[in-house]
Amino acid sequence: MGTVNAADTPAIPALSGDALAAAVKGSLDNDLVLQKYNLKVKGKEADVTIEGSVDEGEQMARAGNVAEQVKGVRYVFNNIVPKN
Repeated sequence: MGTVNAADTPAIPALSGDALAAAVKGSLDNDLVLQKYNLKVKGKEADVTIEGSVDEGEQMARAGNVAEQVKGVRYVFNNIVPKN
């Protein structure tokens, strides 16, 4: 049995733009704490911008953390406004 080199496996294209924004939006909507806020997500290349409002700063930080975990996200512009 031979070894597999990285060059032997086809590259999986990274999500970018609209597809990356949709993946982040899906992750935010699947989060039980964040789904009720219906946050908006825009993507440009490997960067995403999250907009909307939440009740507290902790939820704003959580949204940024959720977005950062999506494969392919390079940078998150977190424009969420906490009410408190």
